[in-house]
Amino acid sequence: MAEQKGRRGRRGPLAVLRRHRYWPVWAAGLAAALVVAAAVIWLQAEDLAVGALPWVIPEVIHTDRVGPQIAFLAWPGFLWGAAAVGAAGWLAGHGHAGAVRLRAAAVAFLTSGALLFTYTRWLEQENPLQPWLVAKEAYRWGLMFIGPSTGLLTAAAVWAALGGGATLAGRAGPGVGAEGGGEDRLPYRSRTALVAGAATGALCAAGIEVLRRAQPDHAPGQPYWIALTTGVPLVALLTGVLVHVTAARALRPVEAIRRELADITGQSLDRRVPVPPTGDVIARLAVTTNDTLDRLEQASSRQQQFVADAAHELRSPLAALRAQLETALRHPDSVTDWPEVVAEAAADVVRLQALADDLLLLASHRATAPAGEPVDLSALAEDLVREHRHLPDATGLLLTCEAPAPALVHGNATRLERLVRNLLANACRHAETAISVTVETDGPSVVLTVQDDGPGIPPADRSRVFDRFTRLDASRTRTSGGAGLGLPIARDIATHHGGTLTIEDSARGARLAARFPTGARPSG
Repeated sequence: MAEQKGRRGRRGPLAVLRRHRYWPVWAAGLAAALVVAAAVIWLQAEDLAVGALPWVIPEVIHTDRVGPQIAFLAWPGFLWGAAAVGAAGWLAGHGHAGAVRLRAAAVAFLTSGALLFTYTRWLEQENPLQPWLVAKEAYRWGLMFIGPSTGLLTAAAVWAALGGGATLAGRAGPGVGAEGGGEDRLPYRSRTALVAGAATGALCAAGIEVLRRAQPDHAPGQPYWIALTTGVPLVALLTGVLVHVTAARALRPVEAIRRELADITGQSLDRRVPVPPTGDVIARLAVTTNDTLDRLEQASSRQQQFVADAAHELRSPLAALRAQLETALRHPDSVTDWPEVVAEAAADVVRLQALADDLLLLASHRATAPAGEPVDLSALAEDLVREHRHLPDATGLLLTCEAPAPALVHGNATRLERLVRNLLANACRHAETAISVTVETDGPSVVLTVQDDGPGIPPADRSRVFDRFTRLDASRTRTSGGAGLGLPIARDIATHHGGTLTIEDSARGARLAARFPTGARPSG
């Protein structure tokens, strides 16, 4: 083990580079540059081997010094060079998936072959015109410009071909198969850079072609060949790099938002994503995200408060019922009227059942949208008023209903019935002698009003009574006081049907008015 660690510690830079996932890119680019360098050095050496140029100008013009070498490079030399570059890309791809390795090698072969073919074609066309100068110019241009540009363009093409599949097979992450899996796609920045580079290169090539056609036929073709075969790809590559860098910088705030969202859990809803000071669509996205997190935090706080209040409301009657029953069981001799004990326990169970039903309604109220159907609110109010006249809660009270005409609203009949029942139950709990219910049409709205002659609701408490589990001091008795859910449930039903439930001013008692749009559909 120590020997293996020693061998790993003695690895040189080349061994480390070979394990890099983009090693095929560097290898293919370097091989392409070396192929061009070897070709131009060979031409220069052959030109020097021929000897010095003759002094007579006609002999200079007609002396073909490196013609056979150029012919060899034109065919099949450029294929041999492209094959060498492709082989370098294939060998350097060891450790990658087979399909990715083959793709990188093929792209290296095709890209370098296309570039070498255009260069050798240029040499073939220039050699008959300047046979005494081609080798020297090829040497100068090849080492200074053509070689580096060939290597750079070949490396760029191989990098694009690798894409996400550049991940080494032995280092594939979760969900990434041997063939690259879902990672075998170019990211958004790279796709944008490639499209921008291709578009710029196409426009540049079109411009060069227009200039070439505008020149006279005897104009030298060398500048156009160089511009078309090397300048255009370099312009495209430079544009792609600039777009890639710009896109990366532009998307940096999005990545910051993603990282922050990934760390937010149900216990850390107070965290917010960073808002970039750019004022663009990304900044608006961050603001909208923070607004959504605000709503989620508020909903979570309301849910936690609701759970705590529900637990508190259930704990008290359960504790009282348990104490009552355990006392009767432990001291049966002290109990003189068992039916009375059972009756009181049954009453407590009924109140618990009513509270559980209210909690269940609140929990499921927003889960499903009410079915849309026409509901006659006048007929519904009349039926419920007749029913409440015979209930124990309305004993000694005069209940009247004024609903002369049909008043149709669009909603769920069962939930609207629950709303009217809750308002009547609340009025029966506080009224002294009389309760009046009216239903009338007020323009585009249907108004249901429940009026009692009780102590009324102070203006300071008119918004508080619609909070869950809120009961005023006058109603906090075990027998007459409710659970504090009737009015909140009624307001939720009204709101869910596109209406409102408010407390209006009254000369005596409380006046609750529910307004619904005529024929409007519920909000869902």
